[in-house]
Amino acid sequence: MTAQSDYQTALQEVGKLAQWESRRITGRPSPNDTNQIFRQYKGSIAAPMIDDLKSGSWKKLESWQLNGMLQYLSTYGTSAAVSPLRDIEKDYPVDQIKQQAKELADLLATLDVAVSEARKLKSVSDAISSGDTDKMARAMLLALAQLDPDWPVRASAIQSDLFKLSADSFPAINELASGKLSEDDVTKALVEILFAEFLTPPGTTP
Repeated sequence: MTAQSDYQTALQEVGKLAQWESRRITGRPSPNDTNQIFRQYKGSIAAPMIDDLKSGSWKKLESWQLNGMLQYLSTYGTSAAVSPLRDIEKDYPVDQIKQQAKELADLLATLDVAVSEARKLKSVSDAISSGDTDKMARAMLLALAQLDPDWPVRASAIQSDLFKLSADSFPAINELASGKLSEDDVTKALVEILFAEFLTPPGTTP
């Protein structure tokens, strides 16, 4: 299937969901449910969705539909979405959607610069050439850490919270284990628990 046909199929699924929800008290799907339908197609439908918004389709969409699209584009959107997002920010009649579009457009505008600069780095180009997904993810994250001044700050905050949770848990664990575990052992186990979905090899059970 092509990206366009995938997109049309996703819209049909959203339409069916809307018909089903119309029989219930809420009367319409939640933006999150709409987003989840789009996310089933990962990034494949981002380009046709952006083209659709560029054509002005957003003018005919209800807020829950557009909200779901914006949620999806917050993950898979590209700088090509900035133009229609600015139009939505300016002219859509719902303030919440206008603010959501503004924040996403601001993010994607800066993303364009970051992506352009990251592509110039040898570590990134080598990782892309290798075809190794782990290498690509690592190289690209490290590139963003260099290029985005906010990235190290946010990463440090996550790291600090993780270490604090580990430190707060350690006294009870230390007593339970009769001193046989170190703080590093507890931190390692915590990371494995929190990110088991990504650390467990495919086909195995955590």
